[in-house]
Amino acid sequence: MSTRHWMAVGLAAVLTLGVGAGCAKQESAASDSTEIPIGVDIEKSGPASVQGEAYERALKLVARQINANGVKVGNQTKKIKLIVRDNKSDPAESLSVAKSLIDNDNVAAIIGGGASPTTMSIVDTVEAKKVPLVSMGSSGAIVQPIDKRKYIFKTPGNTPVIADVMLKQFQRKGIKKIAVLSVDNAYGAAGLKAWQDLDKAGKIDLVDNEKFGDKDKDFTVQVTKAVAKHPDAVVVWAIPPQAGIAAQNLRQAKYPSNQVYFDTGAGAELFVKGAGSASEGMYMVHSRVLAGDQITATTPAAQAEKKFFTDYSRDYGNFSGFAPMAADALSLIVQAITKGGRADRETIRDSLEKLTFDGAFGTYQFSPTNHGGVDESSLALLVVKNGTWTLTS
Repeated sequence: MSTRHWMAVGLAAVLTLGVGAGCAKQESAASDSTEIPIGVDIEKSGPASVQGEAYERALKLVARQINANGVKVGNQTKKIKLIVRDNKSDPAESLSVAKSLIDNDNVAAIIGGGASPTTMSIVDTVEAKKVPLVSMGSSGAIVQPIDKRKYIFKTPGNTPVIADVMLKQFQRKGIKKIAVLSVDNAYGAAGLKAWQDLDKAGKIDLVDNEKFGDKDKDFTVQVTKAVAKHPDAVVVWAIPPQAGIAAQNLRQAKYPSNQVYFDTGAGAELFVKGAGSASEGMYMVHSRVLAGDQITATTPAAQAEKKFFTDYSRDYGNFSGFAPMAADALSLIVQAITKGGRADRETIRDSLEKLTFDGAFGTYQFSPTNHGGVDESSLALLVVKNGTWTLTS
């Protein structure tokens, strides 16, 4: 064999050793890092930017509190590094953000999207890449079917759970005939299906259902059709600004405000701001933390809710009903890391699936068959009184 050939073989061996050493160095650097990168895919601009602002504030608040003592990972103490990106309230942009967080930032987990549309666009990619994700979107489709959502979790209550809280109120008040107004997307479809299922089960009489686009500015036609069926209650499944528009249209139709019910996605303080005086007397299912100053903190769950309400209000001057959803998304991931003793994606996923946790938004009891949201015991029916949300009981 020629000298030139042996020189080539030797050079190749050196290069191979160099590449191997480089890979080992990268792996060592990653394992020795003092920070845990957590990606955040939220709506910092676009139509949902107000809720995105609340999410970011909550995440920074909780990250500061966590990093004050650090996160115990095995025999190491590490800090959380939030990598916050703007999905511009756009599903396509949300997908681009998620891919970048996974491929370029090598995040341990992702928080987001902040809404159902910006989450639904990324679930397949996140699932394929095996990255744990905790969403603030409301739709039950985010975590169902469970066999295709192994890595996906969310903080808002599951759609059937929210419907069940309303149903119990209807049964107490003798309400049977229901009309549903829902946004025409995956989130609205999940809400409508919950009521169609209750209708089939004989729990309610669904006298009408009307849909509207997520960019529509007026639902007078849909409201007129629904009200004409003389329902005992109208259920609205929509996020801002459509939730507020629906409230205004119902008031213009002279439909009684105390017979109008919204799900958690309606937007809390954003709903009241958007609907204005039309919101007075209307109901919404939400976590008790929305009326945090009315909570009697006699249980660990209530104490966690009241503490977050107090801390957030102190730091930012007012409270947002969206904030605790994001706060818990981060806290859940950190709890999973602590309990699992590792910060890798698979361990976080496995630990999340076994987690029971009292958070700012409520109590979570995840399992292999439940990746979705707070327990029903954490949800309450609230009513707008004098321009603010008040617990009904």
